[in-house]
Amino acid sequence: MTSKVGRPKGDQQDTRQALIDAARESFSRYGYRKISTRQIAQKAGVDAAMIRYYFGSKANLFEAMVKDTLSPMLSLLRQHSQSEAALTPLTLMQTYYRMMSANPSLPRLIQEIFNHHDDGDAFSILANIFDEVLLRSKHWAQQLHQQHKINPALNPEWIRLSLLSLMIFPLLAPKYIQQGLGIELSSDWLSQLAEHNHALLQDGLFNPKEEADQ
Repeated sequence: MTSKVGRPKGDQQDTRQALIDAARESFSRYGYRKISTRQIAQKAGVDAAMIRYYFGSKANLFEAMVKDTLSPMLSLLRQHSQSEAALTPLTLMQTYYRMMSANPSLPRLIQEIFNHHDDGDAFSILANIFDEVLLRSKHWAQQLHQQHKINPALNPEWIRLSLLSLMIFPLLAPKYIQQGLGIELSSDWLSQLAEHNHALLQDGLFNPKEEADQ
């Protein structure tokens, strides 16, 4: 049996993942516009033609990289959107921090692309992905509210804002502020922060009666 014409040799899954890993490091370090597919391929140790073969374009590689990086969070939100059991903030924060401790430069890359619309392809890709995140997180907040797990004295529309503020600030704070607050981007430190934030939310966000009953 002959191979498909143009089909690359070797372990294809390893090659594809190597390109995604190289893209993640390259885009996070240099930004979307300043890195070329040739440089990414060189970092991955493969020919630039492999990017065209597996992804078709730089934009498609960027999209694959973002989805690969955010897959733990996306999978969690998708899974619980189909379930009656509400996702706990602790699980959400632990998943997010594990994901970002392995990729601490990604939040700044995302912020940069959203703040500068010059990178049209990258902006559109991120907007589509985060539109889903926002929609599913809205469903999650509504689910908690309907199950009477939210402190009724609080504005349910601001629940996501409060949670996202706790989750995102440590990763996006200026380095001087990070140092001043003792913020570390290690997996262990962020895991402890998730537990601290969860305790904080239990005292201020959740319905005290519901917490006492559980």
